Amino acid sequence: MRCHYRVVALLAIFALFSLSCSSGPSESEALNLILKDKILQDVKVLAADDMEGRAPGTPGEDKAANYIAERFKTNGLAPVNGSYFQAAKLVGGKKVAGKSSLTIRKGNDELKYVSDSTLTYWSTSQKEVVDLNNAALVFVGYGVEAPEHNWDDFKGADLKGKVLLFLNNDPPVTEDGVALFKGEARTYYGRWTYKFEQAMKHGAAGAFMIHTTPSASYPFSVVGHNGAEESFALDLPGSGYQVDLLGWIDEATSERIAAAIGTNLNGLFEMAMSREFKPVETGYHVTAHIESVIRRIETKNVIGMLEGSDPKLKQQVIVFSSHYDHLGKNDDLPGADKVYNGAWDNALGTASIINLSEAFARLGARPKRSLLFLACAAEESGLLGSKWFVDNPPFERKRMVANINIDMPQIFGVTADIAAIGLETNTLGEVLKEVAEQYRVTLPNGETKTLEVVGDPNPNAGSFYRSDQVNFAKAGIPALYLDPGTKYVNPPKVDTRAYHEQHYHQLNDEVNEVWDLSGCERDMRVVFQTALKVANAPEMPRWAAGNEFEEEWKALHAGTNE
Repeated sequence: MRCHYRVVALLAIFALFSLSCSSGPSESEALNLILKDKILQDVKVLAADDMEGRAPGTPGEDKAANYIAERFKTNGLAPVNGSYFQAAKLVGGKKVAGKSSLTIRKGNDELKYVSDSTLTYWSTSQKEVVDLNNAALVFVGYGVEAPEHNWDDFKGADLKGKVLLFLNNDPPVTEDGVALFKGEARTYYGRWTYKFEQAMKHGAAGAFMIHTTPSASYPFSVVGHNGAEESFALDLPGSGYQVDLLGWIDEATSERIAAAIGTNLNGLFEMAMSREFKPVETGYHVTAHIESVIRRIETKNVIGMLEGSDPKLKQQVIVFSSHYDHLGKNDDLPGADKVYNGAWDNALGTASIINLSEAFARLGARPKRSLLFLACAAEESGLLGSKWFVDNPPFERKRMVANINIDMPQIFGVTADIAAIGLETNTLGEVLKEVAEQYRVTLPNGETKTLEVVGDPNPNAGSFYRSDQVNFAKAGIPALYLDPGTKYVNPPKVDTRAYHEQHYHQLNDEVNEVWDLSGCERDMRVVFQTALKVANAPEMPRWAAGNEFEEEWKALHAGTNE
């Protein structure tokens, strides 16, 4: 009996010791630190006019980066390798519109367009002056070379020195009842970045993308200002797509090109659906003179670390990412407003991970795995900040075992669902579903239901390839990209689809009376608990069997025990 009492006493002392070691908020108390008002406060700072749109290499970006670093520091995150910043080198080019010209002509017929309204063009050649003289315009369909599907749109054609005309998206082909690509879900073959890479690969002098809203999943206004903006690439040999002429052509202008080869725009899409398709000369020729201001700059990712508590598992790192850059300002625009504030895209995502970092840092019992919070630079320039981070990590890449990316979270209120792009691709999605089962949603009629987790609500947009998580995925790191749900408990104040079209990448992306961050608050709490479960799990996340990134994951962790 005496021995029994001694054991009880020792256990009591151990319990008190454990409590003293884990002093601080419990999980539920830390969860309640994630508040919509605190998130909104950071958004208002980051999206203010004095941040000048947070474009790479600008004083506004520098000011935003310093603010984020200070917030990380105040929240209790540690610097990584002695700094809250990771420098990344970029090379930028901006067309000098007044000294540049473009003519597309077929004999005496000149293709009329309105610059940046119906056709936009620029150069990514990294040359100060580019001249094209009467280069043939060749329609190359979707421009896809997919050996695994025995699909080749080029058929060995010599396209050096020519200007290629591409369709957006994947070929919508079904064989034996099965979609050859992914049906409605866009693959990387359907991304415009892939098409421009193809132009570079084939030695083309230029490339134009035919824009339709269905094939792009956004209106022409989203890309119409590309020619007026500075474009960037990583300052590394052969990076990005270095082509003398790039551009987008709107639907009506594309119809006139189609008519010149005896069809219409729908006819071009139908023509390109065939396995037998081969490049078609349009009869048009392109003459261009493009002058660009070329500059080399440094931008910076902002990083902060919360070290894990487990002696072994703390070597593994879960990365929260969110890009803080936007489109900057354009003093050449008419009117008083010249700043692309980027409140939704993506000051809100950045503010969200700032708030998440505070909640995790305040936890009494720290997660077993380490957490790194990454505010990415130059996402709008082609996901460049996250690519630099993944290619040049501050520690061994294999230590990064998961990525959760936040880009344009919910602004219209609470939903009965939450969307996750990449949901079925890896085990992170399984954990998210487990956490969502703990949440109940009360509908206006008083009915309660479990929070529903859905996959990509717009698979045709190819969203998994359009934000920073894709660079982690390409390196084999399981990634998930949170997206707003669409089943609103209370009707939003506006048509959400129309709002997106009218504000995405526009000057009016600012905080306004429409915003209701109660849904963002709830979603970030779900993210918090999901990440906490992943951080404390005995095994690291992994890709679903057969996923396109599974082999990279295996290579990344070759020789480890997991």
